[in-house]
Amino acid sequence: MGSSVDLGLPPVETYKPVFSSLLELEETLLLVKKTFEDNLKENVGLTRVSAPLFLNRDSGFNDNLNGVEKPATFNPRDYP
Repeated sequence: MGSSVDLGLPPVETYKPVFSSLLELEETLLLVKKTFEDNLKENVGLTRVSAPLFLNRDSGFNDNLNGVEKPATFNPRDYP
């Protein structure tokens, strides 16, 4: 079939999960993400900024993004 590359990893059959639960894995991934973000912010001089995910159509916030694009619109069930 195709050629395989040896990555130096153990075979899939002998893999044993490091984390005992999905919650533990999720918490660890969050720690890695936050640590990376904090170190990047500190070393590059960035400031974290948050923006709203959903806006009312009448806000005008997304109008004329660069003069060509049209704002994205959708009607989620639970959003008036």
